[in-house]
This record gives sequence, structure tokens and C-alpha cells, in this order.
Amino acid sequence: MSQLPVEILSEEEVQRLIAHPDAADIFGLRDAAILSVLYYAAATAAEVTTLNIADIDWNDGILRLRPDLGRPRQVLIEEPLAAMLNHYLEESRKRLRAHGGGIDAGVLRAVFVTNKGHRVGVQDIRQILGAHGKGAGVEASVNYNTLRLSRAWHLREAGESPEKIQRMLGASGRSGRRLV
Repeated sequence: MSQLPVEILSEEEVQRLIAHPDAADIFGLRDAAILSVLYYAAATAAEVTTLNIADIDWNDGILRLRPDLGRPRQVLIEEPLAAMLNHYLEESRKRLRAHGGGIDAGVLRAVFVTNKGHRVGVQDIRQILGAHGKGAGVEASVNYNTLRLSRAWHLREAGESPEKIQRMLGASGRSGRRLV
């Protein structure tokens, strides 16, 4: 078997990572929700930082992600992600916004906010990944690419077609056209 170019986390490691933040704490619940979006939606850090409330379509079960480059993509909100996002939005987001003081329009739209009441940034996500990766005892270096590729690998092992996985990741087909 050939060596993979990056480390892939086992499903058990991913679940330990997502479960590591203290969900009874407003910051821990936010971190668990961010980790869930990174894994279940195979989102990049930039996609998480630009995620707005309007990007969550609860009726159709769709999460709209906007990459730095390329066209926006839509992913299904699977049950574990739906439960975590809903719990975070109901229990933590309002308190985090209030915790930070001032209210600006960008923060009102943002799904994920910091302890200072600002939209979460890429550096915040790196810190969350590093802290919880170590705390959960994951030996591999954990970054958003690790979670994206682990998700793709787990889906492939579960029998999903390569085309479906490519669509979820926002990849293009051999012709260079985006798979939709």
C-alpha cells in the first residue's frame, strides 16, 4: 500500500478531537462546532471564517461554503453536524456576541465569533485545532487539511463514490470543469 501524502486521522481520533472541547462552556461549544464543520463539511479554515447564518439552510439541510478561490459549494448537513450547529447557535453564539461587547453587522451575520465579539479568523482556527488536537491526545499534526482529507478518506472507506467525494470537496473533474 502506498504512503498517503498527509496523515489521516482515524474516525475514533476525529471523534475524540470533536468531543475534547468542554461543551458546557460557551467557548468549548463554539470550538466543537468549528471542529464539526471542518470535518463533516470538509471545510477549509477560510470557509469557516466566512460562514454566515444565512449560509445555513435548515429546510433543505444544506450548508453553503465560500472558498477563497472558486465558486461557492454546498454540502449536506449530516445529523452529527446539524445537532452540533444547532446546539452552538442556541446555547453559545448569543452569549459570545454579548461577551464581546459591541455589535457590528459583520458579527451579527457571522456564525462563529471570538471571545472579543469579532468574527473568528484563520489564526483562531489554527489555535483551536492545535489546542484540541493535543488535548485529545491526537499524535498527528492536526490542521484543516488533515480533517478535510480524513473526511474524504472515511467516506471512501464507507463506499462513497469518488465523484461524490470530489463534489463535496469542491474539486474539479478531469476536464477541469467543476463537478456539480
